[in-house]
Amino acid sequence: MPTPPPVPAPAARLAAWLESLPATQLGELARRYAAASASAGATMLKADGRVVPIPPLLTPEILDANRIAQVERNAHAITLGLSLLTRWLMSAGGTALRERLFCAFGDFEREALLGTWREAERLATVRVDYLIDGEGTPRALEVNSTIPAMQGYSDAVAGAFLDEVGRERGVPPGLPARLLDDNGRNADQLLASLLAHDQLLDQLLGEPGPRAPRPRRIAIVAREGDSQIGELRYLAARFAALGHPTFIATPEQAQLVGGSLEIGGQRPDLVYRHVFARRLDPGAAFARACLEPRRHRILNPIASHLEVKGMLGLLSRAADGDPGEDELAQAVGLPDEVRREVVSSVPWTRLLLGGPARGPGGERMDDLVEEVAAEPRRFVLKRSWDYGGRSVFLGADHDDAARARAGEVLGQGGDAGWDALVRAAAADPRDAWVVQEFVSARARRHLVVGEAGPEWKALYVDLSVYTNLGVAERPQGGVTRASLRRIVNLQGGGGLAPLIRAEIIDRLLAGG
Repeated sequence: MPTPPPVPAPAARLAAWLESLPATQLGELARRYAAASASAGATMLKADGRVVPIPPLLTPEILDANRIAQVERNAHAITLGLSLLTRWLMSAGGTALRERLFCAFGDFEREALLGTWREAERLATVRVDYLIDGEGTPRALEVNSTIPAMQGYSDAVAGAFLDEVGRERGVPPGLPARLLDDNGRNADQLLASLLAHDQLLDQLLGEPGPRAPRPRRIAIVAREGDSQIGELRYLAARFAALGHPTFIATPEQAQLVGGSLEIGGQRPDLVYRHVFARRLDPGAAFARACLEPRRHRILNPIASHLEVKGMLGLLSRAADGDPGEDELAQAVGLPDEVRREVVSSVPWTRLLLGGPARGPGGERMDDLVEEVAAEPRRFVLKRSWDYGGRSVFLGADHDDAARARAGEVLGQGGDAGWDALVRAAAADPRDAWVVQEFVSARARRHLVVGEAGPEWKALYVDLSVYTNLGVAERPQGGVTRASLRRIVNLQGGGGLAPLIRAEIIDRLLAGG
């Protein structure tokens, strides 16, 4: 494995300071930090009604400003590439692949795809999830365009970290809040993007002239019992504090009155949709309004197609292929800049289909399915239309637990070894599957705040970065999650690490 990059100086100094604290002092700092994070909204609502704090890390992920900006550009290029790919898929030439890619969609998702896919070329928020490989390079694994969450979570843990570490170090009052502003508040940037898209809708709807800035009443629509209600409350409070009254409602509270959308008895100026299309009653008012997102100012419009994992497989192939030889690369016609960004970050990813293919190293494969079945350590399998890591299988870690989970996901009962999983996935009539080259990640040392107090652990950490489509002003920054397992997911017990710029840590440690 290549030698890992050196630890950034601010991270090393912060770790040294934390390790210098007496155990009781460190424990009290960790207790205050965890309490502040949870109080701000970094919690999960469980199905049984329990509100569970998300374990925060007392050691942030620290990146310099140039590195973060580079990943932000990459996230935007990937999202743009997926949008351009959609245009081709929705043409006559993309019919066969479109049917395979979206065969798992329900009737309403299909209706939305056919009716509103062009609206999804304008998105207020998208999240691209990266895993940092053994050489320190962010590798893009997934795209989220329906509920690109964690803007509130990330601000909650970053704010709590700066407040409590600043308090412990005796920094001047008000400095932590200024540092959080300078680091970038993801919730504020989400709001700015929503408002920019709201103004864009004025133009698209033919509103006369530029509208003077004024408070906008915003409805956040989420399902009843949404596990991320703590974050949604954070967003509502932050949007209101910035001058835009915001309330949370469920789809069942919506109705169409005289052709206008009312939610909870109010007529919002703007709707932030935080519910999967698959969870909507197709005949209900909110679902019907989602089919006219421009008219009802619903952001994001339904964009399920962009986060189907098979789309990333097609994008990878279109970017890798020679337009003179590969029909897909020729048909999609990605701009050179987008191709470069995709090739630099997206691991080799393909739809799991039988027949000849080019492998991760450009090698010729006589049959993709046979090669993947024969070399488990090189590959990862993912069901194309799923979420939460439930249908992600690492060939290198296909143990008894994974075999049992594979049998459950395939709906076959019993368990499924790697060979059986690969062959069943390739023939699965319910959904497409993708195969991706295995990205070798390195666990990094972090200080986790758990119920028993702070503890140093080796954790796998991802990096999630926000972007948008359709307006010039783009969100910045992101959030990081950490887990003992290679598949990082909050629902599976992962934790949150603040994403802090290196210069902010320097200022925090210097007291100004």
